[in-house]
Amino acid sequence: MKQTLKILKYLVVYGLLLVGPATLTAITLAVIGEINDGTGDRDAVWDSPYMVPAMAIGTLLIIVVFLWRRWAVIGLGRIRKDDLLMVCLMAVILFLGWFFPEDLLQRLVEIPNDMTDKEMDQLTNGIAGIIDTGFLTPVAEELLCRGAILGVLLKMMPRRPWIAIVVSALIFGAIHLNPVQTVFGFLYGLLLGWLAWRTGSLLPGIIAHMANNATVMLMPDSVADAINGMSLTAETVVAAVGLVLLVIGLRWFARKYKLE
Repeated sequence: MKQTLKILKYLVVYGLLLVGPATLTAITLAVIGEINDGTGDRDAVWDSPYMVPAMAIGTLLIIVVFLWRRWAVIGLGRIRKDDLLMVCLMAVILFLGWFFPEDLLQRLVEIPNDMTDKEMDQLTNGIAGIIDTGFLTPVAEELLCRGAILGVLLKMMPRRPWIAIVVSALIFGAIHLNPVQTVFGFLYGLLLGWLAWRTGSLLPGIIAHMANNATVMLMPDSVADAINGMSLTAETVVAAVGLVLLVIGLRWFARKYKLE
């Protein structure tokens, strides 16, 4: 029961810190708008250029609080310093191995996507959006799901690590509050959870997570259009290559960091 309450505490703190600065900024902008012109238009408030930096501040607060309270730690774990560069490279290979099969699955399986293009543009707006979604958010989510929550679950069930990994992946998918991100976030969470458990470190997962978010955000429209325009056969071939990379990455980590 005590460990379950810890997990709930982590989720509540994460949620409050995530939305707190943005909510305070929205209220402030609405009050200022009401005072100045008597409107306080809600859509205009959320379209404000101040909202994305406010969300970035919230994400940064999550990182600071979780590290300060030592609910999660970013360390090497079982990774030797001499192997760090290779670990980062293999984490990127794992991401590439996951990225293309996931893209094919999203094409084949119709799952609702509640995020509009406008909302996506807002999240990735300018330097603040790139920093927040591409770099700060992966760190914050890894600290929560693979650091704090998975850490507690592994202590609760040390002989059943896969159950702990599955539960943490379910939570990871659920916090995205979007059907398509929930499903594929759960699957990606299994990979990231296994990586954290195997290496005893959040670093490989953070690298893979950052590579995923940054690629989605920074990919040129021409490349995205080319991928979306591929035939099903061509995309299947690319996904098969991705699966080969995924297997290579998994085998490397499994052999490098053997566990009883």
